Amino acid sequence: MLVTAKSLEHQLEKVRELESRLTFRLSVLSKLLDHQAQELLVDTDINLTSYRILNVINTFTAASISDISRFCGIDRAQVSRTAVDLQKRGLVAFTDDPISKRKKIVSLSPAGAELLETLHPKFLARNAEFDDLLGPERVKALTEAINILSEHVTN
Repeated sequence: MLVTAKSLEHQLEKVRELESRLTFRLSVLSKLLDHQAQELLVDTDINLTSYRILNVINTFTAASISDISRFCGIDRAQVSRTAVDLQKRGLVAFTDDPISKRKKIVSLSPAGAELLETLHPKFLARNAEFDDLLGPERVKALTEAINILSEHVTN
């Protein structure tokens, strides 16, 4: 196929249209952020999903699989599989829920807490870098926008 100025301009217009879609741009950014975060875990034997689950458990001290799933936006079955793997690695422990015998409560083990303690500074530095890059007003506006969009897609 012969490349002409007109065909290049048409292709460029299609690229501009694609890049003008907010949902497309957010999806690409999400993938880039995930890849960058996974790089911060390169010296560990956990992946990003495991890290996120450990953080949620740490935040709430203990949580059910359903609660972790809702909070992370990760499929319940994937959270369950990952939590079982984390238990096998000695990073979390399961206990029975005192109210519902079918539910299991997940909590951090000392090894899980220690791992998070070593990783936390890397992720805090990453957040600080973004905060510095954007500045307080943009961070506030972005946070508000994310809250609005999150509420909209969950209702």
